[in-house]
Amino acid sequence: MAAWSSILRSANQKLNGLTVLLFKKSPVNNQIRCMSEHRVMNIQGSRWQWDKTKDMLHFYFMLGIIPSLIVVFCSYVFVGPATLEPIPEGYVPKHWEYYRNPITRFMARYINNSPQQEYEKYLNVLYLENECMKTRMLQKRIEDLINERHDYRYFIHTPVSAKFLYQARQLAEQRNRM
Repeated sequence: MAAWSSILRSANQKLNGLTVLLFKKSPVNNQIRCMSEHRVMNIQGSRWQWDKTKDMLHFYFMLGIIPSLIVVFCSYVFVGPATLEPIPEGYVPKHWEYYRNPITRFMARYINNSPQQEYEKYLNVLYLENECMKTRMLQKRIEDLINERHDYRYFIHTPVSAKFLYQARQLAEQRNRM
């Protein structure tokens, strides 16, 4: 630091007759202290939350994008798209072998269900809805018959114990023998 100040002094001494002094502030440009008349620093809200949100967004965006780009690049460079070839005799192709893109093949094989499985799930939904519809129709018919015949209006099921059923059957057989 002492070396810089000596360079400044020597530069000012060399420019003796000039009004502009190198590396030195002019005396007119001094700072003025304004205590309460003017605000030097504007008060504003904190940007910490906004900055933190941007940082987290960039972090997680890059955490997902960079590995994804690496996987896509490697799959296109090392695996490449599928080509059409004749199917050998007796070989049944798997459902994921119909896709050309390696990423689509991976997703069809390990993530998504096969079209056959999706179809069977849909048929199961149709079967269950059909059974529920039959049950509702039967219940509606029972209620209509109860209203038509003025029968007992409640659905009551009294469980019968097998012990009493066995005793009643034995009594009925004894009566038939006599």
